Amino acid sequence: MKNTIYIICGLLLLVATACEKDFLDVKSPSSVDEDFVFSSSDEAFKVLGGCYDIWHHADHFMFYDVQIVGSDAECHPETYSAQQRHVPEGLYAEELPINYKRSVAAWADFYTIINRTNIMMKAISGKDDYLAAVEAGTPNDWTQLYGEAAAFRANMYLYLTRYFGDVPYFDVPVYNTSQTDSAGLVSRDIIYDKEIAHLKMVEPLMYRIGESGINAERFSRTFVQALIGKIALWAGGWSLRRTDFDYAPVALEQKGSEKWNAIYARRTDYKDYYQIAKEYLEKCINNSGSAYLITSDPRGDGFNNPFQYHFQNLLDLKVSPESIYEMGATRAVDNSEFPYAFGRPSGGGGSNAFPCKSYGQSRMHASFYYGDYSPKDLRRDVTVGVTANSGSCSEWMIDFTPGNRQKGGLCNNKTDESRMSDPYTIKQRSSGVNWVQMRLAQVVLMLAETYVELGEEAKAKTELTKIRSRAFSSEDQTEMVTNYINSLSGDDLKNAIVEEHKLELAGEGHHRFEMIRSGLMPEKIKRLKDNQKAMVEGLKNQGFYTFANGNTISNYIWVKTVNTADYGMSKMLTTECEVDENDPTYPIKHPGWRGNCDLWGSYGFFNDEGDRNLAIKGLFRYIDPDGSEAVTLEADGYVKTDWGSTIVVNEAQYTTDVFKGYTDEYYEAGVPPRYLYPLSSETISKSNGLITNGYGFAQE
Repeated sequence: MKNTIYIICGLLLLVATACEKDFLDVKSPSSVDEDFVFSSSDEAFKVLGGCYDIWHHADHFMFYDVQIVGSDAECHPETYSAQQRHVPEGLYAEELPINYKRSVAAWADFYTIINRTNIMMKAISGKDDYLAAVEAGTPNDWTQLYGEAAAFRANMYLYLTRYFGDVPYFDVPVYNTSQTDSAGLVSRDIIYDKEIAHLKMVEPLMYRIGESGINAERFSRTFVQALIGKIALWAGGWSLRRTDFDYAPVALEQKGSEKWNAIYARRTDYKDYYQIAKEYLEKCINNSGSAYLITSDPRGDGFNNPFQYHFQNLLDLKVSPESIYEMGATRAVDNSEFPYAFGRPSGGGGSNAFPCKSYGQSRMHASFYYGDYSPKDLRRDVTVGVTANSGSCSEWMIDFTPGNRQKGGLCNNKTDESRMSDPYTIKQRSSGVNWVQMRLAQVVLMLAETYVELGEEAKAKTELTKIRSRAFSSEDQTEMVTNYINSLSGDDLKNAIVEEHKLELAGEGHHRFEMIRSGLMPEKIKRLKDNQKAMVEGLKNQGFYTFANGNTISNYIWVKTVNTADYGMSKMLTTECEVDENDPTYPIKHPGWRGNCDLWGSYGFFNDEGDRNLAIKGLFRYIDPDGSEAVTLEADGYVKTDWGSTIVVNEAQYTTDVFKGYTDEYYEAGVPPRYLYPLSSETISKSNGLITNGYGFAQE
């Protein structure tokens, strides 16, 4: 949907100072070329555009590996042994080669962007127009470009520290290896302090979203304010720290025990950083430019889901008004991982299918779907799908057998190619759907967390209410919002905010980091494992398992293909389910936000019978396979279908292989979660002995 297709001019080679594999290989650019590239703001934007394009793929594989999976909500679809990426996702049941290609490539891309932006900021800082704007305290094109470069650098260091821990730090351009020969690891505390200070300087001289043509496809003042808050929360939050590294003068408080020369710890002065987060998250929310939290659905009767409306904007190739930053994609030009990898799956072929193949890397734990969401939560069916697209204009039940497409377990339902207002059927991975990397709901929840850590519980509850209230219908507000939030205080309120983060942002690639930073990762892993094991035992021993919220998962469900035209129904994919369970259309409409595209007819592609959608019985309540209800259903054309029974057949996938590297014994012993990646052998060997791997990783 990218409004500006970034043009990367050939002179960008001058700032390609990070090597193919490692930041330590550098080239010296021509100063003449550099002067030309920064001769005007339009030319300079091409350099920035190059950074946006690199960022489009820089975090791509790491997002696959550990962001969109590896939480107490999100998981992968394949068997544990099928992909090497499951090793770091599952916290290292075995060792990962330190030259793991995906982390090595990400490291190089992060430092490429850092060095390009350092060169860019150095050049801009000498411009008369930039200096005049700084003196006047008024933003112009040059201060905006400088601010975007600063945001890029800060964001890249945030990613590096979250993936690797303490890393080399460069805040000036690197032109030759003599500048890097003495580069050692720098404490994340120093990096956070420097980047926060720098962002504080540039933030007042940037445009908010909606000002001077800046939208959420570029870094804005709005984004930088949120980014300052986010980095401050990481600076004050919990993380894995080396015990063979000197963090002085910073003092740390430890949680649990030591292992691999590492501890789970945070700064003792963490509240200072929560104060910084409070200031800038408040600024972002109180004046977010043209961005706003979607609290009502403008589409009229039948839709009634403001939460889903955010995602529908993306599917309609519009920038969502709730977005703070979306990575832009252009249909038929860029690879679009949404919905291909991170949306509702499709069994279609690579081209000319309805819709084309969607692999479905992003899956959800069954205990999260059944046990964590209230049945009344409007986010549940938008977030988690129980059916897939066949690829030929029909709907399939998801299969819990490990695999991909239809197989692999419950899917991410937030984006679905067949739900687009103009479905793209020509080629896979070309939909043009943007990747939202920050939206206002996340900022609101970060502020709620900040308030509760600072003891301002009333304010925390106000922010939590903003998010939770739109997740329930008007008749459920008192019970599910007001009474629920009023009952919370202390640690219960802290935990509730983390849980709300999961319910709100599952399938968007944020919650694993939230588990880490909150200090609750071990507890969340233990709870998830216990819930999954209890579910499997119930399915094995009695054919069903009922969660505390009343939802029941059973070994079998009953499914029938239907033609929705026979029921006078349309818009199956885009309306909220609001029917009583006794209504004859209930099995077709519930759960909501599924079905198949209503537009396929205009493409001249239907199956002959028109029986493209599914009616489902027994998804949330037990039906005795040998009882009279089952007999009646089968006489009515329903087919008994494996559901939880497939989880039982693949028990290890859903129990012992979940966070396989963090055992119950580790939890009892207080072992820290080992979530970081190793540094590569090249990084170590070229450091002249100044850099070593920590956290128990090999040195070569």
